[in-house]
Amino acid sequence: MTRDPSDSRLDLGMDAAITRRDFVNGALVGASALLTASGPAGAAAAGPFAPSGSAWTGYGGVGDYSVSNGNTEQVRDAAHLIRDGAYEAIATSPVEESWDVVVIGGGFSGVTAAYEFSRQAKPGQSCLLLENHPVIGGEAKQNDLDVDGIRLTGPQGSNESLVPVQPYGERYEVFRDYWHEIGMPTDFPLVPLAGGAEKYHIPNSHYDPMVIEREFDVGYYFGADGWRTNPWKDAFRSTPWPENIRRDVDDFFNNRRDGSALPGAGDGFDRFLDSMSYRELLDRLGYGPEISSYVNPLIGVGNYGVCSDAISAYAARRLTLPGTIPSGASSRFSNLKAVSFPGGNATILRTMLKRMIPDAIQGDGGLLANATAPFNPAAFDRPGQAIRLRLSSTVVRVEHDGPPDKAERVFVTYARNGRLHRVAAKAVVVGAGGWVARRIVRDLPSDIAEAYSGFNYGPVMTANIGLRHWRFFDRLGIIAARWFDGLGWEACIRRDVDLTGNARPLTPDSPIMLTLYIPILRPGEDMAAQGAVARQYLLDTSYATFERQIREQLTAMFGSHGFDARRDIAGIVLNRWGHAYFAPSPGFFFGKDGKEAPHETIRRSYGRIRFAHSELQGNMNMAHAMLEARRGARQAAALI
Repeated sequence: MTRDPSDSRLDLGMDAAITRRDFVNGALVGASALLTASGPAGAAAAGPFAPSGSAWTGYGGVGDYSVSNGNTEQVRDAAHLIRDGAYEAIATSPVEESWDVVVIGGGFSGVTAAYEFSRQAKPGQSCLLLENHPVIGGEAKQNDLDVDGIRLTGPQGSNESLVPVQPYGERYEVFRDYWHEIGMPTDFPLVPLAGGAEKYHIPNSHYDPMVIEREFDVGYYFGADGWRTNPWKDAFRSTPWPENIRRDVDDFFNNRRDGSALPGAGDGFDRFLDSMSYRELLDRLGYGPEISSYVNPLIGVGNYGVCSDAISAYAARRLTLPGTIPSGASSRFSNLKAVSFPGGNATILRTMLKRMIPDAIQGDGGLLANATAPFNPAAFDRPGQAIRLRLSSTVVRVEHDGPPDKAERVFVTYARNGRLHRVAAKAVVVGAGGWVARRIVRDLPSDIAEAYSGFNYGPVMTANIGLRHWRFFDRLGIIAARWFDGLGWEACIRRDVDLTGNARPLTPDSPIMLTLYIPILRPGEDMAAQGAVARQYLLDTSYATFERQIREQLTAMFGSHGFDARRDIAGIVLNRWGHAYFAPSPGFFFGKDGKEAPHETIRRSYGRIRFAHSELQGNMNMAHAMLEARRGARQAAALI
């Protein structure tokens, strides 16, 4: 076609072909094997949104995960049928199978529960795991892109893990035990640097420049006012901000104002913090509203999905945010040993899966194979094995066979391939999130239902962008960028773990996967509604709209430094997580109005159903998922 120079769509490369060649011999097979096993809609679709065929889901990359990039349209629609009451009055169907334990959810909570059951199970005992996505992992999945013959991998969600070389407290003990048991190492060689990259301290994790910024060269982008590199070095005087904002940001950045000195803090500082929002704490410390705007994106993508005015100040203490820790103290993250694998924590989940079902992943079980080898879907649901995984299976109804305190089994109904199926279990572990649990469990006691009614969640979108080089970062002399308008807020160059031991050196001319953790924030909205309003925007926006915004954002920031969206972007994969994080409001941790804390109520569970998702710890992460799941699995095992 004839190109119209005025068509910005063409200037941005919106019409450019996406590289789609899969590695059949060596790294990952094409999507066809997994599609045959799970059969999602649009499996044979071609065009710009292959293999999803959905203008909302968009391009999924290559390899096994290409059919499961975040909440796809199919997964979204299946979940909304539950939300909209489509299964309120379903006909009772015969029980097709009986199990000792049924686990609901295939993220870290569900996989850990199944893994723990496999450790505890007696001969002949059985466990069925039901996962609504077509690929196991929940948010612990990865995206793969082929850029000019080089495979790039990025995390869909769950990312960065502490390496258990020191005690991290009782909430991390289960994680530590599993880490060593499944054979994870504690030292990881990183890809070597060359071609001028040696002059930079390049993080292994996307989160490091967010939380320990002073260790890296970070550029702040101010639109028409251009770039400022490491503005914290001159107390932000080089920024275009007014003096009062520069002073506040500098105090906040250096944690100079101590919340424990406020009236009322007394000896019960944690309870004091849990009595207010983090925004309220910042206000009491004399910070202007601009500080909330400054920290909100970190709160959004770091652990809670919402803004400072929608979380307990004690939740902010969990992230060691300024004002919640002693004045002058630095973030605890600067003293921790952590690792980020190319696909994030998917590598750890896959290693657990390999340990539980050895031939679920091809290869010899070494770290490289666990991280990159193709799945073997035929092994997931093989008759006769103790643990079976059933994908693309959306649980729609869970209820006891009679009064919960007297019932001897639980019925679980799930939708798969256009049909409803019903199974029975002696015990059920709900590893899916609370937003699912409170809708599918039909005989939920009133106290647990009330506890769940106060649970709020926030969305996050992860964009993995295959770039042909990062020379434009190098020309600016930075490895991370931060901006304050438009889509997203932060991006960094990452130095991957060298899984092969002979990886190509990373240079500014190397192809990279640029991962954007994008908060969808609606500050000022009611605490309970904030996540829902943001989530609706995430649901209402097409892939093409987000793609354009990403291309425009990168062009605005880096276009004058050699970036060309048409030439330099090989592909973009979006991962939408409508309930990415639990957002604990004031009172969640210690209770309020004389009532028990809601997580304690839910953790007790009832009958033969056990709730074991990570939000019961107040912030959703891998270690907390493992902690709750082991408890749930052991309690379930005791019932059989």
